Amino acid sequence: MTRILKSSSSRPWWRVDRREQTVAIVFLAFMLMGAWLPGRITVATSGSLDHRVFFLLPAPAKVELGAYLVFRHRDLSQVQQGLRADHDQMIKRVGCLPGEQLTMDADNHFFCNGRLLGQALEADSKGRPLPLFSFNGPVPTDKLFMVGTHPRSYDSKYFGFIDAYEISHQALPLW
Repeated sequence: MTRILKSSSSRPWWRVDRREQTVAIVFLAFMLMGAWLPGRITVATSGSLDHRVFFLLPAPAKVELGAYLVFRHRDLSQVQQGLRADHDQMIKRVGCLPGEQLTMDADNHFFCNGRLLGQALEADSKGRPLPLFSFNGPVPTDKLFMVGTHPRSYDSKYFGFIDAYEISHQALPLW
């Protein structure tokens, strides 16, 4: 008794078996992710953060202390000299929220509710003078004090508060 095997060429081209369906679905999923994912991943080139790769989410409705946020600050003229026009956004952590007590001592150390946020330096790593933000009191409504994780981070210690409307994304650290 001999068996006759049917040739796969005898079936119409639009008919696919279970394995081919799985391969097609996986391929389609990767294609869709490839189109969607690049706009959601960003790489921080600055050394002012502990993380380098972030997944971007829409700006949060309620900002939390310690959250990483992407923003375009209205007054970064002092750093614009070193930035390209298409790289004018920053990623920093929220160091102090509206209503919390922001204080600064004589040595330019900043504190939020008594918690040390960092010290403002007088000059950058190339010896150029840095602006210094000076403030003591509660953080105003709709303002945020942003900090980096590196001691030399260019953040709110120099350029001051950011406005809540300047936030474009929340950044979740991946690596």
